[in-house]
Amino acid sequence: MAEARKTVFVSYAHEDRKWADELVTHMAPWIRDKRVNIWDDSRIKAGAKWLDEIESALDQAAVAVLLVSKDFLASEFIAKYELPRLLERAGRNELRLAWVAVGYSAVRMTPLSQFQAANDPERPLERLSAAQRNKVMVEVATKVADAVTMRSLAGGLRIIDETTEPIEAALAGRPENRARRFGVRATYEASVDRISFSGATQVITVADLERLPAADREFIADLEDSLDRNYKRWAAVRKGLGDAGGALDDEVEGQLTRIAKIMCRDLQAILGFLRDMHKGELEDHYSRYRYICEELHAA
Repeated sequence: MAEARKTVFVSYAHEDRKWADELVTHMAPWIRDKRVNIWDDSRIKAGAKWLDEIESALDQAAVAVLLVSKDFLASEFIAKYELPRLLERAGRNELRLAWVAVGYSAVRMTPLSQFQAANDPERPLERLSAAQRNKVMVEVATKVADAVTMRSLAGGLRIIDETTEPIEAALAGRPENRARRFGVRATYEASVDRISFSGATQVITVADLERLPAADREFIADLEDSLDRNYKRWAAVRKGLGDAGGALDDEVEGQLTRIAKIMCRDLQAILGFLRDMHKGELEDHYSRYRYICEELHAA
């Protein structure tokens, strides 16, 4: 699932294959660093159930890039299979959708007109010089990579929201109150590439990410992977605590504490990013978690 959270689904007409190849070339630095996983139908192996693989990628991708041209809009497969699924997921705020004007087309007559293009539709890629096209493709690649990073940061903040009560319960040595909810909860708004918070007025945008050094932006995806992995370990051990007899309780609680300390290390790094982005209000809201982690390490 870690790879799925970084997956960028590229939708294009076969007549426009060269543009898909060009996008992949421009995204090479992020692909090489494993910050982005590009998926298009060239990934389908011979003999594979190709429709199943496409549907799986459509359901799991974090970002979709649509290379729009007259051939794209004329494709029956795209119109019947890919586009409806992508629009549905984008409508549920599950997917960041970005379309690129490859050539002049009747895109205004389609639901894609509701979404902002990643480039100027009046100056599509096929009209530009090689230098101009490279400039636009770098901008598109950067937007796509930033969208994946925003998704990862939102995932890390979601884990903070979900683990505050379990870790506090472990620290206090009491049963977890699964019905307990906290006022601050992060929500990723994919359509506008923004993280908003219930109980707070501040938001996080791509411009805020740019306050961080490039190395920190790269680190965000690794943090979410680590958090997700350890959160799953936490859930498995916590279930074991409920199923185990009293003789094992101390041992299982010890495992929970060790996992919680690892999670705290990663979560403290994410809270540090909020400070670096000058999100003081959010720092205050998440101060409870910081206190819990400090007490856990002191125990």
